[in-house]
Amino acid sequence: MRDTRYLISMLKPECGADVIRLCSQQDWPRVIDAAVRHKVLPLLASRAVEAGFASVLPASFAEVLSESSATASSPELTLSLVHHRNTIRISDLDAQRVELQELLHSNGFPTVALKGAALLERKIWPNPAARRMTDIDLLVVDPAHAVPANDAILDFGYRMVRPDEVDSDSIDHDDHQEPALLRDDRHGSVEIHSHLLPRFARHALTREAAVRGISSEAEGSRLAMADVTLHVIAHARLADRALIRADLSLNSVFDVGYLLTSEPELAVTLSRRQLPRDVRRAVNVHWAAVESIFGVSTGMTTISARWWWRWTLWLADRPRLHSLYRDLVMVPLFLDRDRLSIRDGRDLRGWDLARSRVSHFVRRAKTAVEDAGGAA
Repeated sequence: MRDTRYLISMLKPECGADVIRLCSQQDWPRVIDAAVRHKVLPLLASRAVEAGFASVLPASFAEVLSESSATASSPELTLSLVHHRNTIRISDLDAQRVELQELLHSNGFPTVALKGAALLERKIWPNPAARRMTDIDLLVVDPAHAVPANDAILDFGYRMVRPDEVDSDSIDHDDHQEPALLRDDRHGSVEIHSHLLPRFARHALTREAAVRGISSEAEGSRLAMADVTLHVIAHARLADRALIRADLSLNSVFDVGYLLTSEPELAVTLSRRQLPRDVRRAVNVHWAAVESIFGVSTGMTTISARWWWRWTLWLADRPRLHSLYRDLVMVPLFLDRDRLSIRDGRDLRGWDLARSRVSHFVRRAKTAVEDAGGAA
């Protein structure tokens, strides 16, 4: 059994329930591990509840379960607990989004929701509790408001995330580009963004184009649906060369699939945009993934994008090979002169640059072999 493909068959909106009901007890641990690896365990739990395999737990258990860190002994109970806890988590994150946007607007710092927060705001997912979400991302309409907006949230009872907290269950360090703020009595964290995207992907969607027409005085402003979609894809497939690393990004595939369901003209709208080549390729691969999982035709994908999606799925079920492949395609990036100069604290050129590249390459090669050996 290829775990990733089997997992995807369970997650498909149309036929997933039948696959879930037929899964053997011996296969469930591997499927759950694959769901954790690809960051879609809440979605699998939601599908299991819809299929009748897992249960919606009684509300009377809410307080006990929210405090419990115990693991369940059966896949049915494991998925029931995941669904229950994520339902509470998502409800609280959305409540925080509303509270913070109202707070910031009243202080003269209007914001628009990004990524998962934008999808929650629009009720894009049929079941919000099916989406994995670690934080609330808000974009200030005026970039000059980023620092005072953070200060206003700190005054509201939040605090900065400590370095030792980024590996905890509530904070996902891979998802953070801005300073993260949290409250100890609430779920997740919040980030205030002055830019739509990190520096490496800003050409995909400029802040100026996205916020054009959004008034600094208007309450409840939102990014256009096409901009939300492009923002999701850019984060999933342009982050640190994620597309050529063939990362699966299943969570964002379902984001875009549900966005397309909500607005069927989305693919056509994005096809009319003038986009850089790497951005267009990222969009096409995402459409290919959505077509494969949702069983729809956007009419906008390409043969090469479909092949790339198949290659991504093939690698996803071969973690050791994928680990080696990821390290290989990152070679040009981690041998970049500017990056090595910053790491070394001086401007490297000539023999100094060559020695630094050889030294860093040897260290990375050792790491790659260790990672491949430790991959599941």
